[in-house]
Amino acid sequence: MVSEASRPDAAGNLDLARYTLTARVEIAHHLRAIAQAGPMVTVFSNRGRTFILTRFLEVDAKAGVLIFDWGSNPETNRQMLESERNVFVCSPDGVKTQFVTGAAREVEYEGRQAFEADLPEQVVKLQRREYFRIQTPVVNPLVCLIDDFPEGPVELPLYDISLGGIALWLPTASAPGFELGQRYERCRIELPGVGPLNVALEVRHHLTVQQRNGNEAKRVGCYFLNLRPAMENLVQRYVAQLERERRAR
Repeated sequence: MVSEASRPDAAGNLDLARYTLTARVEIAHHLRAIAQAGPMVTVFSNRGRTFILTRFLEVDAKAGVLIFDWGSNPETNRQMLESERNVFVCSPDGVKTQFVTGAAREVEYEGRQAFEADLPEQVVKLQRREYFRIQTPVVNPLVCLIDDFPEGPVELPLYDISLGGIALWLPTASAPGFELGQRYERCRIELPGVGPLNVALEVRHHLTVQQRNGNEAKRVGCYFLNLRPAMENLVQRYVAQLERERRAR
């Protein structure tokens, strides 16, 4: 199991402040809309080692609480109650929402068990569909060929993709050549069923991930530079294709 830090982040290389709700009224309104729409919500607990799938049942702005459905697994429910920090992630209609709460409490809601947590102090809400980030396949992963890497062309597997950019896995946590701000002008990704994506990249952020074997790996978030309309269209088509495949499963 990867660490909680390796979960898809809410906004990748975007300016988070532009997409963060901080007013209690706005937060309650947005979470209430999610509750009414009824999508599944993933809640990571126990430092990201466990998760439950749930739905929001009620948002009480006056009491400052969020009530969400009891999970199906007794053990993960127990770990949820013992977790001091919980990360909520959902994507209703492709608009990704992520926030963090403190500990959850067991309550009764309409005659059945439920969880209750204090409303979060802030909620990250991606309002633009085209920046929705989606993980790329693990089996037969996409690779990015960086042709102008200083030590010669290198191929790196992708972790995810969006119209804003991509995340790449480095071969080792200490691999050189991917410092923040580093740019590569000649990069190519073959998008199955769509075509070749030729882009320029700039390294914007790093994330160290704890693997199952205890070793550390590093993921780097890269921003597309001056993405041409034709290339934007390819990315949009591929993201839509992956989303259709995910929903079909």
